Amino acid sequence: MKDQYDCLNKAQLSFEYLHTNSTTHTFLFGALAELVDNSKDAGAKNLDIYTCNNPYLRGGFYLAFLDDGCGMNYGKFCRIEINE
Repeated sequence: MKDQYDCLNKAQLSFEYLHTNSTTHTFLFGALAELVDNSKDAGAKNLDIYTCNNPYLRGGFYLAFLDDGCGMNYGKFCRIEINE
């Protein structure tokens, strides 16, 4: 399922946003559970959680969540995207 989204641009988040978000969830599994719950709320029937290697990131990989829920349309996504 992830191959169909490879053409999408990646969002960039500012350090301030990441810091705020990291202080919202003091328990790692609570943050992961919220991402899973967001998929359910969007009507997803499938959710893939996988890692992607990226040597330029601290730790060398990132965790990706990909579902088939209704999510946001492109316009709404662009309005909330935070750029550095």
